[in-house]
Amino acid sequence: MSNPAIAGSILNKFAIVFVTAVGGVFAVDGILRIANRRQMEETRGGPLGAYNMNVQPQQDRLDTIFDRTKIMNDVKSKKPWNMTLAEKEAAKR
Repeated sequence: MSNPAIAGSILNKFAIVFVTAVGGVFAVDGILRIANRRQMEETRGGPLGAYNMNVQPQQDRLDTIFDRTKIMNDVKSKKPWNMTLAEKEAAKR
């Protein structure tokens, strides 16, 4: 017959080692997933990274093909329900 106190001590130590080993496996798996995710992001962003390596010319906000203010006002004149009250009053005058 075995002594229950000794068996309990052995089982307690075995449980601690088992839980530590399982936790270590999950930790290593998580670290590897993060490393793989970063590698995939770097690979996927390769062309974008190459594009961002060169200085790109800045477009002037006011230098556009369309006059957005004129387009917006034309749409509002066609659809008066899109106008604010102040715009409706100004349009009546």
